[in-house]
Amino acid sequence: MKKTARNQPETPLIRYGVVEDTVAGERSSEEGGPVAILVCHGMGQQVRYETISAVGLSILAAAHARGAAIDPVGVHLSKAEDDEFITRAEIKWSEKGGSVREVHIYEAYWAPLTEGRVTYWDTVKFLLQGGWQGLWYSKAFRRATFQRWMFGGPQDLPIGRLTFIATLGMMLFVLLQIGLIGYVGLDVGHRVLAGIAHPVVAGYRAWLRLGVWLALIAEALFARYFLIQYVGAVAAYISPYKDSKFDQLRHQIQKTGFDIGKAIYGFGPTRSSVPAYSKVVVDGHSLGSVLAYDTLNALINLDNVSAAGAGRGVVQRTRALITFGSPLDKTAFIFRTQSNHPKDQIREQLAASVQPLILSYKLFRPPAFEWVNIWSKRDIISGELNYYDDPNRGATDRRPIENMIDPEAWVPVFAHTQYWKDKMLAEQLYRCVS
Repeated sequence: MKKTARNQPETPLIRYGVVEDTVAGERSSEEGGPVAILVCHGMGQQVRYETISAVGLSILAAAHARGAAIDPVGVHLSKAEDDEFITRAEIKWSEKGGSVREVHIYEAYWAPLTEGRVTYWDTVKFLLQGGWQGLWYSKAFRRATFQRWMFGGPQDLPIGRLTFIATLGMMLFVLLQIGLIGYVGLDVGHRVLAGIAHPVVAGYRAWLRLGVWLALIAEALFARYFLIQYVGAVAAYISPYKDSKFDQLRHQIQKTGFDIGKAIYGFGPTRSSVPAYSKVVVDGHSLGSVLAYDTLNALINLDNVSAAGAGRGVVQRTRALITFGSPLDKTAFIFRTQSNHPKDQIREQLAASVQPLILSYKLFRPPAFEWVNIWSKRDIISGELNYYDDPNRGATDRRPIENMIDPEAWVPVFAHTQYWKDKMLAEQLYRCVS
């Protein structure tokens, strides 16, 4: 084991030190030096570092397809201001033309925060409340709009003709699952208390009846697990218009992304804390896309309220926001912007003030910044993002969200996690860090 210039231990592929010291002065053959990626994982991804690995492998796959020579992956351990450890993966490759690319991948890991904190009934209540909100603001087979304060004032945003029917179908499906789970639970409990089971009777009908009953139990157990493990995380994080029992938990999740983001952008006690990342990409999957959006907004706001000369140029250094499998449009419509008095523009304006990404293209989404959203029609959670752009856009200085359909995410339901191994995500990540 050798020592670095700062007398810190270092193995060939694992290094140690504070974020800013180990980035400063490191330059690839490209003028801009290393690129940083902050990735926010989605619901149900419980394994630490899994998301960092997925992003790194996607980028390296795209580089390899172009004939690049891939270096061994390095790892670096540092710490944030609150003494939490920060681990990043460092990937590096040489392209055919000789240029060297280097990317540092950081993860906002929040999965343990929601573990065991959300009950089955919390998720049921969340879904039914959200469904009722959707039905209330949409109209069956007719054009409808809702207002959202952004880009200088209240904007009338269209609601799809089929939104009412889709929402109603979701509510009926949830009610069916609740009934099925309740029936299976009561039936199993009754048999346990009675100390008996179905009589074992030979014959096709008896085996068929047993098979159906076991299938119902399996489906009910899977549905209950899915509601708690996946939908439960959404219920805990997405903020409706009123306070909830999850306010503190939601703040903890947001702080996870914010703390990592501050380390990447160099919000330290001195100006020398600024890392040499001239380019940063923020990336989020599923519910992680909501956290990524909130994190980037919070970092821009931190810049906005910093004293003169203390800013970190977050807008200028952010290359792209990449969201995939994102429910952001659904959260904007159903949960996050509606109140009991939707025409309360003061409240809506205050809510918009903490979201600079929907305030000004010129100030916070310049032409050099991209927002790419990857989605699939087979993914019931994701969708196009249309509620984060000015509906009256048209000026040349406005760069709207680029919605892209992933043709490889085609398996119903499972499409939500297929993006990770698909070519489209790999290509977009590679393009934004190159």
